[in-house]
Amino acid sequence: MSSLESKQVLARQLRELIGLYLASQRRHAHDQGLSQQGRLLMLLRKHGPSPQGDFGRLAGLDKSWISRIIERFVADGLVERQPLASDRRCLELHLTPTGDEEARRYDEVLTAHAETFFDMIPGERHAALESALDAIVGALRAQQQTRTKA
Repeated sequence: MSSLESKQVLARQLRELIGLYLASQRRHAHDQGLSQQGRLLMLLRKHGPSPQGDFGRLAGLDKSWISRIIERFVADGLVERQPLASDRRCLELHLTPTGDEEARRYDEVLTAHAETFFDMIPGERHAALESALDAIVGALRAQQQTRTKA
């Protein structure tokens, strides 16, 4: 198999892996009574307070979507808007204690779900899998940083 063919096979496998995993994760979250918006709460928890526009870009959602979701989060007591310290005209999103707890719970449930997959893979393959995942995550982070700078 040529290098190009090998790369194409790996690309298809990666796309299939991501699609299958995300579908499984969504089903699991639903089965656990968690909303799909929980991942947005996790994102805000991970990255900390953020202006709404920045958070929308980070989440990959357009302005109208993020506005509606944030309005619902505010109404549900999960997020609050606070004036930005450097420019009080701008508002920054902060998780409330309830929102932080919901994000933490969502993260715990999804981590436990992910761990179940490793139980199905022989232990002697875990080191190779960890190395491959580290390489993929590193490449994705590098790509994300490149796009952020552009």
